[in-house]
Amino acid sequence: MTLRIVFTILAVLSLSAFGNSQTNQFPHELKGYKFFAKGKLKKIVFGKTKKKDIEKLFGSSCEKGCDYDNRFTIKFDYLDCDDCMTTEYIRDRAMCPLAEFMGTIEKITLQPKSLIRFESVQTALFKKHTGGSVMFKNGSEGVSYESFSDEFGLKYSIKQGTSSLTLSTPGPEMMNGPLYSIEYGINVALETKIFAAPYKECMKK
Repeated sequence: MTLRIVFTILAVLSLSAFGNSQTNQFPHELKGYKFFAKGKLKKIVFGKTKKKDIEKLFGSSCEKGCDYDNRFTIKFDYLDCDDCMTTEYIRDRAMCPLAEFMGTIEKITLQPKSLIRFESVQTALFKKHTGGSVMFKNGSEGVSYESFSDEFGLKYSIKQGTSSLTLSTPGPEMMNGPLYSIEYGINVALETKIFAAPYKECMKK
């Protein structure tokens, strides 16, 4: 086997763990926050990348959080039987991840280490408008946030103070306020492909 053929095989094996890093899975990333297009996450592919691959990038699987850089922490969630749920197209019963997708990434969450404020960031590309709140175990007052998501699984959440959140309809045309988090998740097409195992089948394992 020639040296050139060996290098070719190694290159193919390297790509197989992360998929094709040239494909931008999240085309609506905002300028200055392109973690997939230009950052450390560009080799990650939902439905393929697993804990061992993340450990190569960050030195840990980062399930409890890691430093991404001097601005952000990063946390990875991975698919297992605890993630069985109803899906976009199957609402009457819980579906579970197929065996081939177990251990792959379910969600990536980045949170700023210090204040980052969004000022008049357009929401036109982020059609889904939701909200939520977090209560802290130490008894301190919680925080509410307003979220803006696109069809690719990208979500930006903006802090809205400590009181309960009332969402306006339709949602605002601009994101304004302190950034709470940036999330990357599974899009609907991939969700439909992954969550195709019956609940009972997953629970038997």
